[in-house]
Amino acid sequence: MGIMGRILDEKMKRILFCLFCLLLPIGGCYYTVHTTEGGDITAAQVQEIKLGKTTEANLLKILGPPSKKEAKPDGTTSFLYVYSQEKSPTLPGGYVVYGIVEKNEETFEVTLKNGVVSSYRFLRE
Repeated sequence: MGIMGRILDEKMKRILFCLFCLLLPIGGCYYTVHTTEGGDITAAQVQEIKLGKTTEANLLKILGPPSKKEAKPDGTTSFLYVYSQEKSPTLPGGYVVYGIVEKNEETFEVTLKNGVVSSYRFLRE
């Protein structure tokens, strides 16, 4: 291969590299999940909880055991259901970009007074 062939070869490599860099965002990334903790609370589960009617036993049947249970000074008890997920971008071809981690964490707090649900809410970080 002559000098002209090498120059064209280098230019072609640069063009292909630039084209790859431009098309990478368009091709889209997807994510690879690394770790998941807790259970994701669904809308259907939340709809089953009735303020002033759902008991602690019913709540445990609907959502299972909480991640954390706190007794508060005002006599209420909070059940915290924590769901977290860590994931990294994955490029086309299956190449995982390590070091860039997206962490999603959601906490569902249910407050019980006298053994009955008095309130609930989602907390996001």
